[in-house]
Amino acid sequence: MDSMINIVLIDQHTTYRESLKTVLEQIDGFHVVQDSSDGNWANAIADIPIHLMIIDGSMGKEECTRMIKHAITKWKSIKTLILAMYREELEYDYGKAEVMLKSSVKREFEEKIKKMMTAQKDCLSH
Repeated sequence: MDSMINIVLIDQHTTYRESLKTVLEQIDGFHVVQDSSDGNWANAIADIPIHLMIIDGSMGKEECTRMIKHAITKWKSIKTLILAMYREELEYDYGKAEVMLKSSVKREFEEKIKKMMTAQKDCLSH
């Protein structure tokens, strides 16, 4: 991987959040710079470039949308990944955010995130 992908992880469930953080940190090039149970994290790390925000979709569409809009004001090119609890939630419209199941395995997270980041680089190079 060319450079480190700085990730913010927001999930209400502490055990899941800490477990996913551990899994993501095992992937070369991934660095979770902040994890939080809510969206009140952004001011603490305003000087760090954030590339990806992973949000617990069970926080509700309005709350997820609010966090995405707030993050975009600080980091214009930030990507967002919404974690869905149920397969039906994969169809929800979160705008430009990607959606995947919380039950996904490490390989699926790695592939999805790398694809999202590669798509961003491809868009910037055209």
